[in-house]
Amino acid sequence: MPHAHGATQLRRAATVAALIAFAAATPAAADEPVRFDVRLAASTHYSADVQMTHTITYDMNSVLRKLAGSKADPVTILEQRSVDVAAAPNGAVDETIADTRHYGGAHPKNTSVVRRTTNYKGVIASNGKRTPTGEPLVDAGDGALAELPEGPVAVGQTWTFSRQILVDRELGQGTMTYTDTLTKIDDRNGHRIAVIAVKGQGRVDVAKDLKAKGFQTTDMTFAGSAEFDLTSGLPGVQHYTAHAQWNTRILMTHLGLIFDDTYDAAAWTPKGH
Repeated sequence: MPHAHGATQLRRAATVAALIAFAAATPAAADEPVRFDVRLAASTHYSADVQMTHTITYDMNSVLRKLAGSKADPVTILEQRSVDVAAAPNGAVDETIADTRHYGGAHPKNTSVVRRTTNYKGVIASNGKRTPTGEPLVDAGDGALAELPEGPVAVGQTWTFSRQILVDRELGQGTMTYTDTLTKIDDRNGHRIAVIAVKGQGRVDVAKDLKAKGFQTTDMTFAGSAEFDLTSGLPGVQHYTAHAQWNTRILMTHLGLIFDDTYDAAAWTPKGH
C-alpha cells in the first residue's frame, strides 16, 4: 500500500519539523520580558545576612603623614548584619537587624565590639518599595534592589531610582542614584534567576566636624551585581563596591579622605531552609 506508506512518511516528517520548530523557539523564551515581584509568605520568617568592610585611608604628602603619625594609618571597620524579616499578610513586615562592628586591618585602633539592634516595621510592596522608606539607608548597598520595575523587563533594559544614604553611618550622608540593568536570566534547580548589573552615582557630604575643616561635598561611585529569584520572589546574592574621596587643604597642602566600601549579601531564604 504505497499510499499508506507515503502518508506515514509525511506524518513523520511533520512531527520532525514540529520538534525542530519547537527546539528553535525554546531559547527565545529566555529573552522574553519578565516581571519582578517580591512575594513574602505570611507567617514566615526570612533570613537576609550582610557582611561589609569599610576602609578609610588618607591621601597626603610625606610631611603631613609624619606630622599625623599613627593617626594617618588606614582604618578598617568590619560589619556583620543578621536580619530577621517576619512577614505578615499584604506585604507587612517586622524586621529585626542585629549589627556587629569592630576594627580590622593591620593596625586596629582597639579590640572593642559595637553591637546594635534596630527594628523596622512597615510594608514591602511587590516592587520592593518600603513604606515608610527607612531612609537614610545605613549603607549604599542597601539601596541597590530597593525599587524594582513596575512592568515587564527584557534583557538589556534598565531602571533608575534614588535613595538617601549614610556613609559608614557617621562619616557622611547624601543621595545615591542607582541604575539597574537586567543582563541575563539563568535557570538553576527549577528557579529562574535574574542577574542584574548595578551602577550608582551619588553626591555625599562628610560629617559636620570634618566639613568644618574644609572637606567639600564629593562624588560617590557604586558598582556591582545582584540576583533576584523570579520564581520565589526573593532577593538573591549581592556584591557591591563603593568609593568616595573628600578633599581639603591643611597648611597649604592637599589632604584627601578616602572611603572604600565592600558589601556582600546572601540570598533571602525562609528560616530553617
